[in-house]
Amino acid sequence: MKTTSDPGSTRTLRAPFRILAERLGCGRDVPLLLAFLFALLPFASPAQEGPPRVGFIRFVNAVAPGQGNTHVKIGGDEMFPKGYTLGQRTGGIGLKAGSHKISVTKQGTEPGETEVDVVNGETVTLVAFAEKLPAEDDKPERWGIRIIRLKQRDTERGFRLTMLNVSREQELSVETLIQGRDKPEFAGVKRFMTSTVDLGGSGGDISVRLLRSEEILASFRPDDPGNYVLLLYEGEEGDLRALYFYDPKFVIAG
Repeated sequence: MKTTSDPGSTRTLRAPFRILAERLGCGRDVPLLLAFLFALLPFASPAQEGPPRVGFIRFVNAVAPGQGNTHVKIGGDEMFPKGYTLGQRTGGIGLKAGSHKISVTKQGTEPGETEVDVVNGETVTLVAFAEKLPAEDDKPERWGIRIIRLKQRDTERGFRLTMLNVSREQELSVETLIQGRDKPEFAGVKRFMTSTVDLGGSGGDISVRLLRSEEILASFRPDDPGNYVLLLYEGEEGDLRALYFYDPKFVIAG
């Protein structure tokens, strides 16, 4: 079957363009009008983009050797000119999603650097500490800064304690005393690795100590479900210390 176009419908479609062309001084020349409209396209305002993609970095300072405070730069920009004292940590530092170069320095130590891929809506915790570097070539034995990343993973239910050991001890035997339980929970926390303790489904007083020790390293009362990170590190005199902070999601070393 042969089909033909309806000249009436063509005239109907072109009529509005002819009227607009006449009002713009183009006569009844529709092609000239279309060329004029296309010429204006580059000047049209761009479509609104969605909200910026932002992730976060949290910094924890466990660098004991050296002199003065520890300094952090992100992409070459100093985050806190005064520097961070031993045991100090930041809140979430907002950064554009993507790759960022992080450098950590302290007088008397070799600097540490790492590249972090910041993911939209996620938080990466960076723990900086120092370890003894062996002598090599013309360099004597010295301290160098190392950075460990704690990555978030999907939230689990209840309350949990994640412990990370950055001390010189290869493994620390730790007891966690949980309110409402008759016996403490034991965990062996290996160096540079995380160990997790299930704190149950409800909050209560928590205390952490070394096995067969009466000295409490840290005590706190968790308020909200999620993960509580306990960092085991050393002070300037080599004494074992601990600090903790809350992270809504659970973390793993990586």
